[in-house]
Amino acid sequence: MLRMGFTAVAIICLTVLACPGGEPVVQNPSFEADAYGTYPGVARVNGGKITGWVWTGSVGINPVWAGAPDRTGPQRPFVDNGATPHGRQVALLQNLCTLKQKVDGFEAGKRYVVTYYENARRMRRVDGPPRLTVTLNGETIVSEHGVRCVDDPNQFRLPYDYVESAPFTAPSDGAFELVFKTTLDGGVTVLLDQVAVRPFRPAKQDAGVDENL
Repeated sequence: MLRMGFTAVAIICLTVLACPGGEPVVQNPSFEADAYGTYPGVARVNGGKITGWVWTGSVGINPVWAGAPDRTGPQRPFVDNGATPHGRQVALLQNLCTLKQKVDGFEAGKRYVVTYYENARRMRRVDGPPRLTVTLNGETIVSEHGVRCVDDPNQFRLPYDYVESAPFTAPSDGAFELVFKTTLDGGVTVLLDQVAVRPFRPAKQDAGVDENL
C-alpha cells in the first residue's frame, strides 16, 4: 500500500529492515528503555523521563505496567488498535506537543531519510484524525498530515503505517535535532515506534525500458 497524499513523504506498510552500521543512531528508538507505572502513561507523572528524548506537552509511553518495573499487568489506554511494531511499548503524543532528540553521526553532504511507524488512537473527542509533522535540523522532512487508525477498536492484528521521510542532506558533520510535532488539539493522540535514520538510496530504474511505449 502506497499513500502519496502529502508532499514530503510516502507511507508504505512494509516490514522495516535492520539498520546497517556506520550511520546516525537514534537513542531509545522503540521507547523500550523506561517502564511506566502510573496511569495513563504520560511522562509528567512518571518521573518526566523518556530516555534519549526531550518532550513538551502530553507525551508519554504505553503500556503502563501495574507491576512496574517488572512489566506485568499491562494497561494501554492510548493503544487501542494495531499491532505494536517493535518490542512492547510505543510513544504517545496527545494534543499539541513535541518529541525530539539530537541525533549524532551525520556526515556533511550525505543524504539520509528518517523512518518510523505511526498510528492513531481511535478514542477521540474531535471528528478529524490527529495531525503530525516531522523536521530535521529545522527542515520539514514529513509534511503535516493526518494520522489514520490502522485497525478496528480493540483489535491488534494490523501493522502500524511505515513512514519514510523526504531525503535530508547533512549541511555539516555532527548532530541535528529530529522533532515530531503534533498540530491538532482536542483529545487526539498519535502513536510512534521504531524511529531510525538511514542513508538515502534512490530507487533503481529498470534498464532498457522505453517510457514512450
